[in-house]
Amino acid sequence: MSARNVEVLRRWFEAFNAHDTKALIALHDPGVEFHSVFAAVGGGTYYGHDGMRSWHEDLQEAWGADIRLDAEAFFDLGEQILVFNVYRARGQQSGAEVAMPAAAVTRWRDGLITRVTAYRNREDALRDLGVSEDELERIYP
Repeated sequence: MSARNVEVLRRWFEAFNAHDTKALIALHDPGVEFHSVFAAVGGGTYYGHDGMRSWHEDLQEAWGADIRLDAEAFFDLGEQILVFNVYRARGQQSGAEVAMPAAAVTRWRDGLITRVTAYRNREDALRDLGVSEDELERIYP
């Protein structure tokens, strides 16, 4: 089951980077909870498919249409998957390029994402999971 979930996450990144909101939302359970940490987009919790749509729109509004999210590594934790990723964007006002390492933990049910907890710092995700990066097996994108 987890290998299938990793494959769904790969499609999630493809949909995000293609700005295909419909495909992105289809990968989530209708009752999904998305916990965002980015103050630029409200830094709160988004609920359901409408919430996912709002999160994606808020993120693009804050960072521009060129925002990308690149996966660096997946870690299969059974019922959860940890992903290390990098947000890449250009500042709307400054034009400066930004590359911000981050992490997310996803939970699953029936092949759909039910919960996402995003982290600005990878160490925070590892601490919350009670693991170290050294004891995890990387799955490369």
